[in-house]
Amino acid sequence: MADGNKPFQKRGSGFGKNNSRARMNKHASSSSKAMIKDESELGALLDQTKVPLILILDCIQDPHNLGACLRTANGAGVDAVIIPKDKAAPVTETAIAISCGGASHTPIFRVTNLARTMDDLKKRGIWIAGTSDHLGTQDLYEADLTGPLALVMGSEAKGMRQLTQNKCDFLISFKMVGFVDCLNVSVATGVCLFEIVRQRNTKNS
Repeated sequence: MADGNKPFQKRGSGFGKNNSRARMNKHASSSSKAMIKDESELGALLDQTKVPLILILDCIQDPHNLGACLRTANGAGVDAVIIPKDKAAPVTETAIAISCGGASHTPIFRVTNLARTMDDLKKRGIWIAGTSDHLGTQDLYEADLTGPLALVMGSEAKGMRQLTQNKCDFLISFKMVGFVDCLNVSVATGVCLFEIVRQRNTKNS
């Protein structure tokens, strides 16, 4: 039974201890370097990828969110992450640490013109699915996401920019069932990516 004078601590855990190491993510590390690629190399990577899965992050501002998205992208087997060079958080040591290895093992392309890059993806037969809290034209769980696909996630405050949204082939969303009306961008990225993974695994099984 817990002592009334001491904070409750789960047996075997470090919770409640005044120790910063106990609160650190044991997987986080900034010692690695991010796998930053020149945008001219994107075509060669796609040539070698049978059914590409690409994550486009449109102006994510928080390095913690960027790192979390990179971690999720790697876990979901994303082939490339594309981010704009301007108006977006750079891949800092913080982002690398939060990514827990995702930034070091997933090709990251910082592009000068995101709209032009999206057009190039379309020419390669890659469908582009944008995400929106309120404007989704298809439900995430009803859309066919099994083919060559680029998933676009917008910024924390404003979502996708208008031009980015206009370049998408379709928009997807998923319903919230509680009080909150949206999720953090890194959490929403995980929801969407692993639904894509689920659909692809089901199709190939």
